[in-house]
Amino acid sequence: MALYEFDGKRPLVPADSFVHPTAALIGDIRLGHQCWVAPGVTIRAEFGPVEIGDCSNIQDNSIIHVNPDASVTIAENVIVAHCVILHDVNIKTRCIIGMGSILMFNVVCEEDVIVAAGSVVPKNMIIPAGKIVSGYPAKIIGDVSEKQKLMAREGVDVYRDLCRKYLTTMKAVG
Repeated sequence: MALYEFDGKRPLVPADSFVHPTAALIGDIRLGHQCWVAPGVTIRAEFGPVEIGDCSNIQDNSIIHVNPDASVTIAENVIVAHCVILHDVNIKTRCIIGMGSILMFNVVCEEDVIVAAGSVVPKNMIIPAGKIVSGYPAKIIGDVSEKQKLMAREGVDVYRDLCRKYLTTMKAVG
């Protein structure tokens, strides 16, 4: 794992979470249990804390950063898909942040929110629970269905299982 202490603060990663060796976690970061952090992820917490809840996953090449006097909170059972950028956000439980999305400063995603792939969520937007947002700038386009909520739970389970498999079977071969 590429974990770096910065200004006396260091990432805390429990033994049952997986951070890929090519990910970089810098500073005041706390991962929950059974989290999975993919190759190429960068989490920079030099200025404020980043907290990621149990069973959440941060997928390939995503970036999380914090401004001075701010924080990033990602609750439990959240999927952050490939190439997402998160800056000073609060993402509550069971959200899906779609591939290539950008969430600007002080965005809040209440429970069970879906941010569609490629969306840009403007600063200070509060997305109510159970809503889908899409676009540039992102706007509410509908409600999350029960089928979508089930798919989100299944996605979390897939990555929780993947975490266990990486912890027990991944080996460098070259």
